Amino acid sequence: MYELFFILFIFLILLCILNYCRKKRIIHRVSNMSLAEKCELLNQLAEPFGFCYDLEQDIFSTRTDAWQKSFGYGKLYDLAAPSMNMVLDTEPVYFNYQKKTWLIQFWKGQYGITAGAEAGIYHADSIVPPMLRGQTLFHAAEDTEMLPMRIRLLSRDEQLFCFARLHWWLTGFLIGTWISPADLTAEYTITFPDSEMCGSFLTSLTELGYRWYEIQLEGNTLRFVFSSPKSPADPDWRRSYALLIDRLFCKIYRKLTSPFSATADRLLYLYYYLPYAFRRTICPRTFQKHVRKKSTFTDRRR
Repeated sequence: MYELFFILFIFLILLCILNYCRKKRIIHRVSNMSLAEKCELLNQLAEPFGFCYDLEQDIFSTRTDAWQKSFGYGKLYDLAAPSMNMVLDTEPVYFNYQKKTWLIQFWKGQYGITAGAEAGIYHADSIVPPMLRGQTLFHAAEDTEMLPMRIRLLSRDEQLFCFARLHWWLTGFLIGTWISPADLTAEYTITFPDSEMCGSFLTSLTELGYRWYEIQLEGNTLRFVFSSPKSPADPDWRRSYALLIDRLFCKIYRKLTSPFSATADRLLYLYYYLPYAFRRTICPRTFQKHVRKKSTFTDRRR
């Protein structure tokens, strides 16, 4: 019996030594990479998930050719969010334009161990009655329908990022950051192609309860501030529970990657050390689709 315990003890000691040596090798590998190499590798790794890394802002954002585009948007996605540890404030703005019902949806909040904000453009194939909008699957805007958008995300008056691009689904995600959605304020700017579309969107926005002091209009460019949703979600114990879990895992992530402080270094360290954890970290909205080609990661690690 004592011999068995001794063998197990020696085995555990060897595992600890091997793990220590492995971490040292990974730290050395990441430390010796140039900044350009880190950014290139991160973008290669993020591409299958539909994301790209912006070094200047230190955020991840969605690509215009992201695979999520083929899934469009349905209300069910947001209803499932708390079960995936995503706690989001959201503001759907429905309006009619050119014989179609359009939806421009805004999100801000906590996506697992990631804080961020989104703005997505979708439309149906025809006019959808208000009572059926929550049951309708809206198609993502085509390339010719993308609009210039900007997101400026703040936490208690401190700017976290300001990101602009022609897009159908503009996003910004700060990995390893925990902030309660109530403490986040997002300023959205959209430039519409004509006054008809801009006016229809503006009418719907004011009908939701937004006041003129919350909106700025310059030609067909509209800017508004999203702090608290005008149609807040019902209190749900899952949101509070998910926020607690997110905060715990965010601390674990920062502790696990503590040999580094920069986001790129932390993520590449996690990629080499725990590939599965890296995959779960890099794709906040995992409930929409399981990412394909898992072998891509093992190939790139060689």
